[in-house]
Parts: sequence; structure tokens; C-alpha cells
Amino acid sequence: MFLKICSNVFNMGVVLIRMNKKGGFTGLIIIVVLLVVGFFWFVGKWNGEEGEMCVPASCCHADSCILESEAPNCSGGVCTAVCLAGSMDCGAGECGVVDGECGVIWNE
Repeated sequence: MFLKICSNVFNMGVVLIRMNKKGGFTGLIIIVVLLVVGFFWFVGKWNGEEGEMCVPASCCHADSCILESEAPNCSGGVCTAVCLAGSMDCGAGECGVVDGECGVIWNE
């Protein structure tokens, strides 16, 4: 997919250069900028920075995180207002991507 995007960007740049021979350098800059932006977009997708969110693995007093598509249905549950040690309660932690997987980012 990334190679196809690069190929399309390159072909677009060749057309820009041919349209304006004086602007060959400008066309080259446009190609480079588009390739750099495409690269970071691709890397972001590959590292899981975009797409599914990480959410708590349990409805109450969660101590781990999972993908949003695997989250339990918490619509009918009632949780206590107690801040349990080792859980993400009361701002002790939040879900995020840790080493390419869903995990807890503990606040200190």
C-alpha cells in the first residue's frame, strides 16, 4: 500500500515537473514533502497510533487495558466509588499503547 502511494506521488511529481520546466526544483520539493508526510502517516498506522482505541479491560476497578472491540458491555453495571490500589481508579492510570499493544500508563 505504501509503495503504491509513493508511486502515485512520484508520478504526480513527474507531471508537475513536465508542466513547468523552470519549476523542476519546486516539483522535486513537493515530491519530497509528500513522501515524508506519507511515510509518517504509514508509520503511525503501522504502530497502532491511529485506529482502535485502548479501553479498560473491566467495567470496575480495571488494572489492564484491551482493544475497544474487545471491551465488555458495562451498560448495566454499577461500580463502587472506592479507589482500589493497583487499579486505574481515581486517576492512577490510563489506557494507551505501550510497546505496540494496549496497556496501562501509570501516573506517578
